[in-house]
Amino acid sequence: MLLKLAKNISFLQNMVVNIVTSIHPSIMHNLGKIEIIKKAMWNCELEKIEGGYFEFWVYEGTSLFAAVKTHKKIKSEIKRNFYGFDSFDDGFKYFDEKDKHPFFKEGDFVSSYEKVKRRFKKFTNVKLIKWYFEETIDKGKGKDIHNNDKCAIAFIDCDLMNPSMVALEYIKPMIQAWSILIIDDYYAYKGDENLGPCGAFNKFLSKYPHIKAREFADYGYWWKAFIITRI
Repeated sequence: MLLKLAKNISFLQNMVVNIVTSIHPSIMHNLGKIEIIKKAMWNCELEKIEGGYFEFWVYEGTSLFAAVKTHKKIKSEIKRNFYGFDSFDDGFKYFDEKDKHPFFKEGDFVSSYEKVKRRFKKFTNVKLIKWYFEETIDKGKGKDIHNNDKCAIAFIDCDLMNPSMVALEYIKPMIQAWSILIIDDYYAYKGDENLGPCGAFNKFLSKYPHIKAREFADYGYWWKAFIITRI
């Protein structure tokens, strides 16, 4: 009886291993994003943190869509605006040679602005900002985008240090105690703390020592989220 049970358990374990290892890492990656967005949105709901959701690098809009749908499904009484920044049709581009990485190639990550816009046509609280951050935000073209909205959640999916720093500088006047910052590709560049999004976040905290952050959660393979505890 025990031998038969052990054989069945091994069979079930093998089946689970076969299923899980067959799922492409990119799918697990996106599931992790959805999970952390849901967790962040729910925590902001519990703590009654007002303000908008800011996403830097939208691509096809899956993460932004998850944020909008989560907010709707939890039936929040807090009014939130959702801001999505991306170059869309123009794809990936380097603005700083220090950001060079073998995986991220110029011209990749192209998405249709019109297609993404149609995805959100039913949501009047979603605003898509087309063009590179370095040219919309860093050069002063993005100052009136948020209309003095505070930042409840920021999802920084910029892959590189330079645009991640631009995004952090942009949200700095809007962050508040309990703002949640989700930083994608945090452990990229072989874990170098001075490069990539991690390097940008460390540089940001060093530049503004009055801003204090606490780890909120790890998710996916490379990623980390933080809560701002003091501003």
